[in-house]
Amino acid sequence: MGSRSERIVFVAVIHTDLESVEEVRRVVRQVQPDVVAVELDHERYEHLSNPDAQGDLTTMPLTGDTAQDLMQQLAAMEQALGAITGSNVGDEMMAAIEEGRAAGAKIALVDRPMKATVQAMMRVPLDELYNLTNMLPDATKDIEEGGAFDLLEMLKQDGAIEDVLEQFRAEFPGLTRVLIEERDQYVANALHFILNDVEGQIVAVLGAGHIQGVKAALEKLLSDS
Repeated sequence: MGSRSERIVFVAVIHTDLESVEEVRRVVRQVQPDVVAVELDHERYEHLSNPDAQGDLTTMPLTGDTAQDLMQQLAAMEQALGAITGSNVGDEMMAAIEEGRAAGAKIALVDRPMKATVQAMMRVPLDELYNLTNMLPDATKDIEEGGAFDLLEMLKQDGAIEDVLEQFRAEFPGLTRVLIEERDQYVANALHFILNDVEGQIVAVLGAGHIQGVKAALEKLLSDS
C-alpha cells in the first residue's frame, strides 16, 4: 500500500473478548493518534452510550421481518458471549473512544448505518436468511452452555478468522456481501476520506473479520486516486 495508508494502525478485535479491550487501550496510548476510527455507526454508538434509554435489540419481540429478526438473533448471540466472557458487545469500541478522547484525538464512527445494512439484507435470498436465523439459537445455546471460551480461543488461532469467513462465504454468499464486503467498502471509503483530511496517525479499531477486506478496498482507493 502507498505511504498514506502506513499512517493507519489497524487493531483487529474479537467482539466480547476482554483481551481485545486491553489491546485497544494499549495501542491508542502508545500511538497517540490524531484520529481514532471505530467500527460503529451513530445509532449503535448512542445505544452503547445510553443503553437504558433505548430498547435492547435482544428483548424486542420478533417482528416476522426476516432481516430484522436475523439482526436480533445475532445480537442475542453476541450478548450471550459477552455475559460469559465479562466483556459486553461494543466494550472494545467504547474503550477506543475513551482512550482516544484522553489522547485528544478526533473520534470517527466509520461503520455503515445499521438501518442501511438491514435494508440491504432485503436483497439477500430468503433461504439464506432463514438458514442462518435457524442456526443462531443453537449457536447461542452452545455459548451459554460453556462453549464461549473454546470459540474465542479458536478464533485467535492463526488463519482461523479467514477459515471461518471462507466457510461463511461458501454457505451464505448474499449475507457475506451485505454483512462483510459492502461494510468493508464503506469503512475503506471513510478511512480514505480521513487520510485526506488529517496528516497524523490514525488508529482503526475493526472486527478481525473486516481487516483484510478493508485493507484491500483502501489499497484500491489509494491506487485509483
